[in-house]
Amino acid sequence: MAYALHVDKLDDDGLIRVRHTFYGDTEEECEALRDKHGAGCVAFGPALKADRIIETCEEIEEIPEWEDEEDET
Repeated sequence: MAYALHVDKLDDDGLIRVRHTFYGDTEEECEALRDKHGAGCVAFGPALKADRIIETCEEIEEIPEWEDEEDET
């Protein structure tokens, strides 16, 4: 099993325009990835620090793999 942590960023007008999803083997791993991203992202970091986010975490079968659409023929 794995986890997907969905973090919606609330804009000043209360609308959600951006969602980040962090994948990990545990919820704690997802949260660590969220925090690491928040420390370096000028748009997401302030929202995270100000608690202007909505989080939902779900258990998933596995962490998704990258699929290059150009390779599909």
